[in-house]
Amino acid sequence: DSMKENIKMIKKLKKQNFIFAIATGRSYPSIKEKINIYQIPIDYIICCDGSIIYDNKGKIVDMFPINQEIVSSFIIFYQNIKYDEIQFSYPEGYLNNLYRDKKLLGINICINNRLLTKKYINSFLKLKEQYPAYNYLIYTHPTYSYLCIKPQNISKSYAINSLKEKLNIDDNDIYV
Repeated sequence: DSMKENIKMIKKLKKQNFIFAIATGRSYPSIKEKINIYQIPIDYIICCDGSIIYDNKGKIVDMFPINQEIVSSFIIFYQNIKYDEIQFSYPEGYLNNLYRDKKLLGINICINNRLLTKKYINSFLKLKEQYPAYNYLIYTHPTYSYLCIKPQNISKSYAINSLKEKLNIDDNDIYV
């Protein structure tokens, strides 16, 4: 099993004082469940496409929330389309409700590919004209797609670099 081999290698590297981090688009609860199931020895978890970094105890090390200014326009956008699910990214995970008193890390709309039209994509990208300080991502899977908004310049690699600077790690000592 390749997972067992990977974990074996991670443990071997950790014995040599390597720091191990997982960088994912998933929320913390989602990836933490897999880490617990497979007993993966991690030091850090980068979640929500780089919008938040946790240590191995679940404490937030750093986070990069979006400004609430875009939320009102986004609500108008998603009220005018047919979608399967909407996920608002918060430090505690993906929720289907918008909470204005919580730090918002990103917004994801899941749309069945049969319903995803050029009109939807164009109206989504019009938000980019109004609010250029955000990343507008379209992830396509075989049967559905995600339309996502994240803070500008925030990505998994941005979070890795942020962690690198916090831990004072040389570029030559990072492997992905």
